Amino acid sequence: MKLRPLVIVLALMVAACTKPNEKAEIFLNLGYEVNGKSLVTDTLYYENEAGNQFLITEIQWFLSNIELKNEASDWIMLHQPGLADTLDISRIYYIDTDIPESQTLHSSPVKVGHYTAIRFTFGLDEIDNQTGLFTDPPESEMFWPDMLGGGYHYMKLNGKYLDSEGRLAPMAIHLGIGQNEDCTEFYQNYFIVELPVDFTVKANTENQLDLTMVIDNWFRNPHTIDFNEFGSHIMQNQTAQRLLSGNGKDVFKIGKPTDNENNTIMEKDNKLAEKFKNVMRKATPKPHFWSWESVKERIGNSKIQDSKI
Repeated sequence: MKLRPLVIVLALMVAACTKPNEKAEIFLNLGYEVNGKSLVTDTLYYENEAGNQFLITEIQWFLSNIELKNEASDWIMLHQPGLADTLDISRIYYIDTDIPESQTLHSSPVKVGHYTAIRFTFGLDEIDNQTGLFTDPPESEMFWPDMLGGGYHYMKLNGKYLDSEGRLAPMAIHLGIGQNEDCTEFYQNYFIVELPVDFTVKANTENQLDLTMVIDNWFRNPHTIDFNEFGSHIMQNQTAQRLLSGNGKDVFKIGKPTDNENNTIMEKDNKLAEKFKNVMRKATPKPHFWSWESVKERIGNSKIQDSKI
């Protein structure tokens, strides 16, 4: 019983050291993957599900209403820093493969802690997507004609493909508001993505989260997109808009492009190999019969991971 006051004092001290309102910034890094490899632009390098060979020159797009879900199941909106007075704009991020700095989305500080999911709007919803929202380029250059519904493109994915006659033809996957044939009715084609994450925001740390667009998924699931049918001029083709929007649900994944992950593994292996060689140089007598390859094989056979060496 005499220990109880001491326990209470210690508990109060611990509580005093915690900072429940402490916040930290977040950096969301964007990447692109096609056919299991990082995007290479301006090269006829890729093939879609329909067998079309294609290249990509640029991707310009909007992400908006990015939120993180904390362990209390509350959704926390991310805002661009420095735009607190214009909250509509601060919830919208413009991304352009020709603008390297736009590939990292910087967020104002959020509460430190563990987050379990992320969700966002691909493009702009009907509330935000209003003509005149942006007055300066490059965002203003994403305008969508008023006669087609106004506002802005969700995405311009531009490139070329080999058509049925083997000639390079323009590929313009431009997503935005849809319309009927006489442009008297308009349809929203944006969609919301929610992905699980295991993401802890820490104080005094560059908290980074990676998000990858898997470009070939735009063209294959659940609808196979043939560029000979839907390659260009789809701004007035609601059928194409609807199919591509339907394919968008699995276009995004948490993490880096696949080959970037493989490169990380290779870099780790190279570092371990170099360390092994340094150890062998100092060994006496020198065991020339050992090589890094044979060591790796023995480790693999023993089911021992490199991290446990």
